[in-house]
Amino acid sequence: MILHFFTWQQFLIAAVIFTVAWYAGLLSLTAKGFKKEKKVERLQKDWEEELDDEDLIGSNRPPDGISEVEAHTLGFAPKVWDATDDAERERQIGIIPDVLEELKTIFNILENENGTKEDFYSLFDLVKTKYPDIAGSPNVSAINEFIRENALFPISDEELTNLWY
Repeated sequence: MILHFFTWQQFLIAAVIFTVAWYAGLLSLTAKGFKKEKKVERLQKDWEEELDDEDLIGSNRPPDGISEVEAHTLGFAPKVWDATDDAERERQIGIIPDVLEELKTIFNILENENGTKEDFYSLFDLVKTKYPDIAGSPNVSAINEFIRENALFPISDEELTNLWY
C-alpha cells in the first residue's frame, strides 16, 4: 500500500495545508457574495392594488360581549368568608364518601345474597338514620345517580326522591 510510505508528520502537514486551503476558498466565495448584493424587487400582483392597508382576513375584532379596558380600571370584589359555610361544607364533604362506602357495602350484600328491592330499602333505612343530614345536601343528586348505576333492580326518580324522606 502507498500509505506506508508516509509518516505521521507528513500526513499532519498535508492535512493542515488542505484545511487552510479549504477555508480560504470558502472565505473568498462568501466575500464575493457579500460584495455582489443584488437588490431584489418585489413583484406586485394585479389584485394587490385593490387591497387596503388591512390584512387579507380583516382587522382584529374582539368577540361580542368582550371589551378592552385599561389595567387601572379593572378590579375585583373581596371574597366574603363565612365560617359557618366552611364548617358546613367540610362536614358534608366528609359525609359523602362515608355514605358512598355504606352504599357499596349494601350493594355487595345484595349481590351476594340475591337481595330484593325491599332488602335494599331496609338496609338503606340504616344509612338514612346514621346520616340524617344528607337529605338536605346539594350532593343528593350525585348519590342518587350512584344508586341508579349500581342497583341490581330498576329504580325510578320518584323512588329515589322518597328514599331520603
